[in-house]
Amino acid sequence: MKIGNPAINQAQLNTTTQVSDSKKPISDELNIAAQQQHAQSDMNDDPALVNNQNLHDIEITSVSVYEPERFAKVSQTLYFGELPSLFRDMQSHYQDFMSELQKSDPELAKLEWGFSVDEGGQLVVSGPISDENKAFLEEKLNENTELVQLAKQIPDVMMKGLAYDRGADGKANAWGKYDVNTENLKDILDFREVLDSTYTEQDDISYFKGNFNTFEFAENVASQLKRKAEVKFSY
Repeated sequence: MKIGNPAINQAQLNTTTQVSDSKKPISDELNIAAQQQHAQSDMNDDPALVNNQNLHDIEITSVSVYEPERFAKVSQTLYFGELPSLFRDMQSHYQDFMSELQKSDPELAKLEWGFSVDEGGQLVVSGPISDENKAFLEEKLNENTELVQLAKQIPDVMMKGLAYDRGADGKANAWGKYDVNTENLKDILDFREVLDSTYTEQDDISYFKGNFNTFEFAENVASQLKRKAEVKFSY
């Protein structure tokens, strides 16, 4: 089992409230999807869902937002399927990278910086750090071939899920309402923030497999979209 290093644990505190904080409702952008997931799942048979305060804080309505087939595609691509699976697979490689950085340059590991993937499939670093530090981090991150190969798949999977969400009329109420494409993804979705927020010591059930918190994943991505992306495709 991977052990989170101090830099990662501190970043968790800075970027997101933990799942155990029952006072925090799930993000608005996830409300519709979570309502549907709740309505279509037998939560009483699933301890992870029964005990998840975020889902139970939602006021469940009987209004049908998506047809079942469309919702299933969105859910299994964006919220609980392909996209979080890629980040889960990235988690161990990122943890290893941060552990090495913590040893070699602990001050840089503590600084506020993030990374994403550009349209050419390269990992790029952002944040209020020097150009020299950005270049150093980009070189080291792109040397991690496993991390790069996983990151390169994220834009296509996310674009597919957003297209499912928008449906035939090109409109959406959830993540699909945001203007996100392969060119601007690097400016909207900070992979480090996602990975820091989703790291968990738990590794006992599927929702926390690979030290990855699936619920916190959806919460964080929704938060980043709300903060950084333009609403362009809403009803």
